[in-house]
Amino acid sequence: MMEGVTTNEQDSRGEPWWLPLRRALGHVRRCVELDTYDVFARGVEPAHRDFQAPAGYRFAWGTAQDVAGCDEHHTELDARERALGSARLDLGHRVVIGFQRGPQERDTAVFSMWVNPRHLNVPGHVKRALQPDQVFIYKAYTSPEHRGRKLYEAGMRFVLADLAARGGRELIGYAHVKKDVSRRGLAALGFAPRGRFWRLKTPLGSTCRVSRELAALFPRAVARSRALDGNPGVLAAGEPA
Repeated sequence: MMEGVTTNEQDSRGEPWWLPLRRALGHVRRCVELDTYDVFARGVEPAHRDFQAPAGYRFAWGTAQDVAGCDEHHTELDARERALGSARLDLGHRVVIGFQRGPQERDTAVFSMWVNPRHLNVPGHVKRALQPDQVFIYKAYTSPEHRGRKLYEAGMRFVLADLAARGGRELIGYAHVKKDVSRRGLAALGFAPRGRFWRLKTPLGSTCRVSRELAALFPRAVARSRALDGNPGVLAAGEPA
C-alpha cells in the first residue's frame, strides 16, 4: 500500500470511520436520563397506635423553632432549607424530627422527614391529589453517625401512630428503583407497591409518565405550582403544596 493512502476502514486521521459516530452516541446517552420510581402504601392498623422510639432517641412533630435549630450535618437542612422548611409548616406540611437524647435535655436533631397532607408531590416528576385520610412522606434524612439504627423506620412508625390516632387510612411513600436503603425501610414496615412513574430528561426538555395502576389509585392530577425559589415543597402564598 502506498504511504499516505487511507483504507475504507479509516479516515484521514487514521481512526476507524465509526469512532466519531460512537462518540456522538455516547454524548446522546449522557444527555438523556431516565429515572424510575415506585410508589408504596401502608394501610393504618389499630396496633400502630403503640409507638416506642428506639432507645436513646425521641420523636416529635417539629416546630418552626425546631427546624431553625437543625444542624446541616445531622439533618441536611442548610440555612436556605431551614427557612423554606418554616414556610412549609405555614402551608400545612408537618415534619417529624428524631432527637438523640442529650444531657440536661440538650437533645440533638439527627433525623427529619416531611409529611404532605394534600398531595403525592415529587417536584419535576408527579403531583397527584391525596384522599383526606392519606398523607405522603418525603425528604427523609438520617445523620451519617446515626444510620443503621432504624430511625427511618421509626419515623414512619411515628406517622402511622399519628394516623391511627386520628382515624387515618393510609401512608404513602416512594423510592427510586436504585434507592436500596429506602426500599428496605419501606419493605420492613409492610409497604406494598401501588404503581410507578418515570421521568425522561433530554436536551429538549423533560416529561413524566405514570403507570395505569398509579393513575387509577390517584386519579386527580394536580397542575404544577410555582415553587418558592424552585424548592420542592414550598409554594408561593395561596398555592396548595
